[in-house]
Amino acid sequence: MVELVCDVQVIIESGTGMLHTESWETFAASEGTPFHTGRFLLSWWHDRVAKNPASQLITAKVVDEDRVVGICAFELDSGLLSFAGGRDVVDYMGPVAAAGREKEVAAALAQWMFDAAPWTRASLAGLIHNDAAAQAIIDEVVRIAPDAAVEAYDQAPRIEAAPQGYLALLNSKRRADILRKRNRLIEAVGELELVISTPATVCDSLEQLLTWKAEASPATGEFVTDYGAFVRTMVGELAAVDAAHVVELHADGRALASAIMLAHGNTAFIYNMAYDMNLPIEDRAGLAPGVVLVSLLVERNLDSGLRFDFLKGAQDYKLRLGGVPVDLIEVAVER
Repeated sequence: MVELVCDVQVIIESGTGMLHTESWETFAASEGTPFHTGRFLLSWWHDRVAKNPASQLITAKVVDEDRVVGICAFELDSGLLSFAGGRDVVDYMGPVAAAGREKEVAAALAQWMFDAAPWTRASLAGLIHNDAAAQAIIDEVVRIAPDAAVEAYDQAPRIEAAPQGYLALLNSKRRADILRKRNRLIEAVGELELVISTPATVCDSLEQLLTWKAEASPATGEFVTDYGAFVRTMVGELAAVDAAHVVELHADGRALASAIMLAHGNTAFIYNMAYDMNLPIEDRAGLAPGVVLVSLLVERNLDSGLRFDFLKGAQDYKLRLGGVPVDLIEVAVER
């Protein structure tokens, strides 16, 4: 379906076809996040539709003549319209727009939503507070539906840059705490090394991470049961284009902790992590292999000139490591 809105066209398709196109992937790669790419969304959708066959995937491209200026993926399930991606596994959702075209893209998508989409309730979550495309769609939905509820439901800490180096970015207390944890772990297990997965090792490294996560608590065990298959598919798809790795913290040839890292543009995202809670060390009190791993990953990426995104959840350790929380917004509408 193609609709003309002002000077742009909205192309609407049901199903996954649009996610396979080069134009979608190129635009998501240049303007979006890992969660907007076809490889990520297809992994999510295959898991989602297997669990809920009645759900419908709807994709939208906003084009100006032959140029893509915006994209957005939606899910329609029993009258509920949402952005594609479940909150349990997807952090950032919603429209992506070319710089300077955010209002046009938002107006086009909102017009389709309110004029043509068959929903009774809308829950539009995953919108980043300080993102221009996200703010534009919020403003447009509220303009059309003044009773829409807009609220922050979570936060995603991030560090934008560290031109003087990561450790110099921190105050003396936080810097000393990080160095103390690193030294304490080195004293207990020996020198530390970061080992980055290769195409040949990524599957085994991921299985170790999921095993540790499943053993950590009933809640994380349930997560692995529910979403382990999705995580395996997603990491495999993104690893194939060098956009995902499992990074392990090693000492004396043994993995102590590991994290799934997503690479996109100038940003490193830590998607999930786990550590070995059964380290064969007599005195494990005060050891924090997970926090040490994350601190080393933050330092490595910031010192390479990248941004670091801790993703959803403003846990204390993320803030102590220097993360600055950014609100995640949901817009809820009924009609």
